Formats: sequence, structure tokens, C-alpha cells
Amino acid sequence: MEKAYWLSRKRASLKLAQNAANAEARLVHYDLAGRYSVKAFSAETQAIDLADALPRAIHAEGTSGSRKGSSDD
Repeated sequence: MEKAYWLSRKRASLKLAQNAANAEARLVHYDLAGRYSVKAFSAETQAIDLADALPRAIHAEGTSGSRKGSSDD
């Protein structure tokens, strides 16, 4: 979600750069677009790191409800 936000900001900044009245304004918007691109990449990397930090899903084995190694004798 955060990545999509930064990419939308990048696209808006590039559009503003195309419509800029002078070179200085164009340069500022291109600079912002580059920064937004870095933020988008960072957001993606953080999401991957977060996913790797989460514990693995626990899946029940078997459907009988009894545990291996338990004896009810």
C-alpha cells in the first residue's frame, strides 16, 4: 500500500516536471520524483523484511485429533 502511494507521488511529480515553466522548477520536480522512487523501493524492502520476520504458519497435522506418541492404554 505504501509503495503504491510513493509511486503515485512519483508519477505526479514527473507530470509536474513536464509542465514546469522553467528549468529550475523542472529540476526540482525531477529531484522529488527520484526521492519518491527511492521511498517506494524502501517501502517494498521493508514489507519483504517484515514478511520474513513473521513466524511460519502453523498447520495441524492429521484430522483424528490424537497426538503422536500419546498412549491412552
